[in-house]
Amino acid sequence: MRRIQAVLAVLTGLFLAAPAGAATSQYSSIDIDDCTMMVEDEITNAAWFVCPSFGDHTVTVVEGDLRYYLEIDDQDREKFLSGQTLGPFNRLGKTLEWRLGRDGKAFATIVRYHTQPDSGDGTFYDGQVLVVSKIGAEACHVAYVDARANADANALARAAADEHAATFNCATDTVLRVGKPGRSLGE
Repeated sequence: MRRIQAVLAVLTGLFLAAPAGAATSQYSSIDIDDCTMMVEDEITNAAWFVCPSFGDHTVTVVEGDLRYYLEIDDQDREKFLSGQTLGPFNRLGKTLEWRLGRDGKAFATIVRYHTQPDSGDGTFYDGQVLVVSKIGAEACHVAYVDARANADANALARAAADEHAATFNCATDTVLRVGKPGRSLGE
């Protein structure tokens, strides 16, 4: 009887501790050509685009001051990532990766930012950063992966999403730098 209980305890522990193996990815377009412009503010020179939704999630791309922001909101409540972008001038890649749990619900996103940090000599460096974001009751950036410095950047970003998004505290935790550091964040 004790042996069965021990085996069940081990199996339960493995089941609960293995979200990374259980997570899957699906993708949606955030290509501006696939989105609908909703607002263009000539005073601030900002624009809002609604992109194809994913399940119950609506995706809005906001461009302003040569930087892009994502807003992910649910039908029931808003979950804004707006106000969270990267320091250097940037633009978004064309695809948003959604990380799905065993229940099929999205718990994180991964998006590629193309950055242009100042090189210090009057030129700009062409960088790429994968940004892992938590979505749910809280929404915020969880991790940054310099895609130019890490050949396995996609795998690193997925692992960061799977291992950290669920427990990341947007109010108190510091955004993680995952993998080898590079120049893409301009730091």
